[in-house]
Amino acid sequence: MAIISRKNKRQDVALSTGALLRAYEKMFLIRVAEEKIAALYLKNKIMSFVHFYIGQEAVAVGVADSIGLKDKMLGNHRSHGHYLAKGGDLKRMVCELLGKEGGLAKGKGGSMHMVDRSVNFVGSTPILGSVVPLSCGVAFEQKYNKRKSVTVAFLGDGAFEEGVIYETINLAGLFKLPLLIVVENNLYSVNSPLKDRRAEGHNVAKIVRGFGAKYIKADGKNYRDVRVKAGKMVAYLRKGNGPGVLECFTHRHMAHSAPIFDESSRKEDVLEKRLQQDSIKRLRSELRRAGVSEKKLASIESEKIRYADESIAFAFAAPYPKPETLYTNVFAR
Repeated sequence: MAIISRKNKRQDVALSTGALLRAYEKMFLIRVAEEKIAALYLKNKIMSFVHFYIGQEAVAVGVADSIGLKDKMLGNHRSHGHYLAKGGDLKRMVCELLGKEGGLAKGKGGSMHMVDRSVNFVGSTPILGSVVPLSCGVAFEQKYNKRKSVTVAFLGDGAFEEGVIYETINLAGLFKLPLLIVVENNLYSVNSPLKDRRAEGHNVAKIVRGFGAKYIKADGKNYRDVRVKAGKMVAYLRKGNGPGVLECFTHRHMAHSAPIFDESSRKEDVLEKRLQQDSIKRLRSELRRAGVSEKKLASIESEKIRYADESIAFAFAAPYPKPETLYTNVFAR
């Protein structure tokens, strides 16, 4: 059964109830995994810095569902959700967070250094904005070798103010690279709101288009909106038209880099508003209206909770790297 939007029937018709259910499964897994990882962090079980993705799940899953396995993805410091949305292995991810040998970077990278070639997750990097020029190089390789695939890079609204972003968009526009830059605008750079960081008249759409890139704005709290608009952008890139920027307005529930619900700096995204607009809550309600039973949804949720617990138990039981491997795999050759 297809769920069809009256506003955009032609594009939404492909989003069947089955597709929305699969999206819900991924989004719920990201949410429950992050909640359990946050609990471990508060118990001093994780020594790595951790930036939580709770609240932004619709962006990662909506974008990931618009691309294929051969398409490549890069993330930033807040990339647990990006990696899992791309089809990543939760067990290996938790191993990395615990510094275990079976981790994505053999336990040496932690939360902000994940890489998994098996699902074409090229990697994540904590240096503000650095993911964008790196992704430009990946997209250049795709075009040079005529691979007919695209590259997706995620960054936040704070990172979008780095000068290297504009240099990269200009270069990608010049060469018409298949690069999709996804800006997850959660309204804050740490605790600094947009109005305290951007001059009056600052217009992201005009800036992006001025460098020869396509710009689309999406509701990052709505899976359907992200999925449809990301799909439109990816189709544009596959035709060789050049780069694009998809700006998704969303909310992160927790503080910038700690598993706490810090409301001290919140103005627009107060708790009540965030909970009302929560992406998982909204998709769940849409599925119920489409006829999916409460029993079915509860079964999915129970299975994902069980898998998250299983993954964490697996990671705790996994071995640490051997001392003699301390200096191996540190530099790429």
